[in-house]
Amino acid sequence: MSNRKITLSLALALTLFASGCALETKEEAAQRLNAGSAANGQSSVQTEAGKLTNIQFYVPSEKENSLSVIDVPTSKVVGKVPLSEAPSTVIFSSTMREAYAANMNSSTISIINTQTLKVEKEVPVGPMPHGMALSPDNKTLYVAAVADQFIYLVDTKAGKEAGTIDLGTGAHTNYLVLFGDKLYVSDHENNKVYVVNVKTKQTELTIPTGRTPRAIKLSDDGKKLFVPCAGDGTLETYNTADGKALGKVADLQGATDVVVTEDGQTAVVTGMESSQVSFVDLAGGKVLSTLTGLEGARHISFNRQQSKAYVTLSGTDEVAVIDTATKQTVERIKVGKTPHGIQIKALPGIGGSC
Repeated sequence: MSNRKITLSLALALTLFASGCALETKEEAAQRLNAGSAANGQSSVQTEAGKLTNIQFYVPSEKENSLSVIDVPTSKVVGKVPLSEAPSTVIFSSTMREAYAANMNSSTISIINTQTLKVEKEVPVGPMPHGMALSPDNKTLYVAAVADQFIYLVDTKAGKEAGTIDLGTGAHTNYLVLFGDKLYVSDHENNKVYVVNVKTKQTELTIPTGRTPRAIKLSDDGKKLFVPCAGDGTLETYNTADGKALGKVADLQGATDVVVTEDGQTAVVTGMESSQVSFVDLAGGKVLSTLTGLEGARHISFNRQQSKAYVTLSGTDEVAVIDTATKQTVERIKVGKTPHGIQIKALPGIGGSC
């Protein structure tokens, strides 16, 4: 390759790198988001919010019946999406072009176009839809309905219900996580997690847990299941191969949701009733530190680099931003009334350190 081509390639690479979140200041991002105006009369902030390359968090607000879009570089709400009654959680397709929000009180799923920030379709499902999981091919959305024993299947292309999975009389579904052909379902009323084969629609394993299991998560390799148990104030870990307990960490009052670092060493656990967020040493089986005064700390999501954890505070209508290195709250972002779930929208390879 000629020296001229090498120089041009390096210049292009530097330009692309500099345009990412890694080197963009809040002031620069604000100018980018506020420049110009949209043709339809909306501000360009709303227009920019729909760009696939923007790194954002989506936060449904139960009592405002809306979804807030948080721009990561500026920590500003740059878009709002009206939804149906009491939206709880939200997830994205792998392309980030669609988002799915569960509306508990209207018993529907909203299918959202993330570029236009418009609801394209509302799909009726079971009573009080809550947790959701999406198949890797984006074709099937699995929906837990808190008020009954079924998992509802939504055909995302057709935009309609496409069947159910029956967990049995007396079962209650709450949160879901999918790995391969195994769907893990927490039952907060009966203190267990069901392991369901999505191909056969049969329960293959039932894992007894502590009291009131909530937002379950899996390790990246699918070998460990993490279960926050609000009733016992514990974070429990299970082997997904046989359902056997691997460990338990106590002193986590009202344990609600959990995220685990990529190295598998540290977990961050929210406590809704206790209004706290705790950092947990998984190997040592102990709490490292706890942040208090985070009113109604509910759901949690890392940023791309896991340098910050974003937590919905249902008690103050805010999202708390926690620096994972210092283990301190560094910012609070005002969103809609009673924020519930939170999920990051980020394409692979886009966004630098966001």
